[in-house]
Amino acid sequence: MIIEAGGYNLICTESPEGLIISDYEGSGAVLDISSDQRITGIDKKVFFCCRSIRKVYLPESIRFIGDWCFSKCDNLEYFSVKALADGRIFSRGVFDGCTRLKEVVFTDSSPDLAVLLAASVAHMSNDHLLRSDDLGQRFWYEKWDISLFALLGADDGVSSKNIPLGGEEDISNDGIGSVDGEMSGETNEYVKRIATGKCTLCYLRLIHNEHLSEESETKIRAYLKERAYGTVSPWAWIALKENEVNGTDHLQIYLSVVSPDKAAIKDMIADLNPAKVQSKAFLISEAAKMSETASILDDLMI
Repeated sequence: MIIEAGGYNLICTESPEGLIISDYEGSGAVLDISSDQRITGIDKKVFFCCRSIRKVYLPESIRFIGDWCFSKCDNLEYFSVKALADGRIFSRGVFDGCTRLKEVVFTDSSPDLAVLLAASVAHMSNDHLLRSDDLGQRFWYEKWDISLFALLGADDGVSSKNIPLGGEEDISNDGIGSVDGEMSGETNEYVKRIATGKCTLCYLRLIHNEHLSEESETKIRAYLKERAYGTVSPWAWIALKENEVNGTDHLQIYLSVVSPDKAAIKDMIADLNPAKVQSKAFLISEAAKMSETASILDDLMI
C-alpha cells in the first residue's frame, strides 16, 4: 500500500496491528501523517540520511519507530508525536547525527521537556534519555543533569558528540578518526565545537530549568563563569558570539552568571560581529543601566 503525504509516497506493509512504513519515495520538508491512525510503526532505517526532511508529525497510533529510522537527517529540527510522552516507542539510535534537532514534542510534554529531550540525542548522544519510560518526571531531569555533568567532566579534546551513526561505522564526523585519507588526531575546530557545545548545553539547562536542583544550577553557573570572556578558554563567550540563536535569553544568563562591569561589556560589544545587531543593542542597554551621567552611546563609541 502507498500513502501520499506531502512530497512523500510512503510504502507500507500490512500487519495485524496496522500499517508499517517500510520505505518511501520522493522528498519534502514536512512529513505529516498525524491524522492517519492506520499507521502503527516505521521500520528500521526508513528515513536514514533523508536530508530534505525538517519536520515530522506522527499519529497517536504509532507504537514503534525502528532503529536509526531518522539517523543522519541532518536538517531535521522538529519532531512531534500526537500521544502521551513515552520513550519506549523509540528504538536504538533513532536520531543519531540529527544535530539540528531542537524539539521532540509529545501531547503532554512541557516546553522544557521537548527541548531537553532533543538536546539529549542531538548534542549529548544519550539514547537512554530518549528511550526512557519516565519522560517528564523529576527523575528523568535528574538523569539528564547527571549526563550533562559527565559530559562537562570529559576532556574537550576527547569528548564525542553524535558519534553513533546507525551502524554506519565507515562514517566519521568527529574530527579525530582517520577515514578516507583524513589525517588522524583532533583538530582545533573539533575541540572548539566540543567546548562551545558544552557551554550551549549549560545555557539550555539554565533556560529550561524544570526540576533543576539548586546544587546543579550552582555547578552549571560555575562552569560557565570559568569560561567567560577574558579567561584563558572563553568558550562560554564564544558560544554566545558565534551562535545563530535569536533572542537574548543566552546573553541574559551570561550576564547573570558573570556580572561583568561596564568596561568588560564594552569589550564584549566590540568583539561581536557587526551583524549581531540585537545582541549589541541588548548589551548597550545593559551597560546604560550602569551609567547615570554619561551617554552610553558616547561612552562606548559605537
